[in-house]
Amino acid sequence: MRILFYNGSLRMGGAEKILIQILKGLDKADKNIDLFISDDVKGENFFESEVPKDVKLKYLISSDLIEKTIYFKRKKKNLISKLFYNYYMKKEQKEKVRKLKELLKDKSYDIVVDFDMGLSKNIDLVKADKKIAWIHSPIDSWYRKPDKIKRLGERLKKYDNLVVICDDMKEKTEKLYPFLKDKLVRIYNPFDIEKILELSEDNSEIEINKRALLKERYIISVGRLDNYSKDYYTLLKGFKLAKNLGIEEKLYILGEGEERPLIESWIKELNLQDEVVLLGRYRNPYPWIKNAKVFAHSSRFEGLPTVLIEALICGVPVISSDCPTGPSEILKKGEVGCLYNVGDYKVLSEYLCELLENSDSYNKYRDISLIRSKDFEKQKSLLEIEGVIYGDKS
Repeated sequence: MRILFYNGSLRMGGAEKILIQILKGLDKADKNIDLFISDDVKGENFFESEVPKDVKLKYLISSDLIEKTIYFKRKKKNLISKLFYNYYMKKEQKEKVRKLKELLKDKSYDIVVDFDMGLSKNIDLVKADKKIAWIHSPIDSWYRKPDKIKRLGERLKKYDNLVVICDDMKEKTEKLYPFLKDKLVRIYNPFDIEKILELSEDNSEIEINKRALLKERYIISVGRLDNYSKDYYTLLKGFKLAKNLGIEEKLYILGEGEERPLIESWIKELNLQDEVVLLGRYRNPYPWIKNAKVFAHSSRFEGLPTVLIEALICGVPVISSDCPTGPSEILKKGEVGCLYNVGDYKVLSEYLCELLENSDSYNKYRDISLIRSKDFEKQKSLLEIEGVIYGDKS
């Protein structure tokens, strides 16, 4: 059986982490698996080393071209740079199509798995008996214009199955595309609980001069430094108010991104330089999560936020924005963790104070977190994934 997986990158991210988990966990007996990755980003292909050796990896867009696009993206406020950015974006698309045609020449697959829907514009280039796409976040959260949403829906008609990662997302996708209802399958992302707990005890990646930070009392937040989706301003304001109300803990933010300077400016604006630590990016985030008192999340939108489940696995009480989609489902509408309306920093601060100053509340959420985490154990999800990939068209 010949199988093709496609994804946009191997950068540090939730979807990429799940892709690797699936590639490692799938039954690969009598299977030949190719993995096409769109962006070759030298220095940021964090999961490249974790791609199983029996999976053949190919990049579609060269690192040189990616670097030029990123360079002009950062300077996009300048008109000339914006023109160059648009030029290189189009050049990237042309190189992607050219490389796809080259790799797919005289080749056919039994199954293609478009893991981020990034292949949808070019899916007709792939000869495959069965085509599957994964939907990792609400479509209308990253496609704003109705005509773009409509065009995506037309492209998704070409797939045999569409995997969504939570019930809420399945419901929203059905409303957006009623004609795709029979193709939608909900499967939770698989989590290797035993491995996560093992890694949570491994401090080897952490610089010696930073290990003392693990012994501090702190709140942790994990995610790329992108305020549009992650809304760090709300997190910082909520934390500031909680500090004013008397909590002792610091705030650690684990992740990296282009908006680090903006977030640093807000930290100074709120006079939190001695209270907030931007840790940067770590391949193994679990020691930081496990040793935190509370996990705080402030996103405006998500898919099924991997980091919330990882916090539950580590037994860390969770406070999250009730954004679409995922947090309410993971936290069972507030039974398993605390939910607040997107942007409501005052309620966020109240929850921080409640969990950090009330041992009964803290212990309640810690204990129920561990129980809830068992629902995301990898074996059940992998069996369902294999059923969709290897099973008959449905």
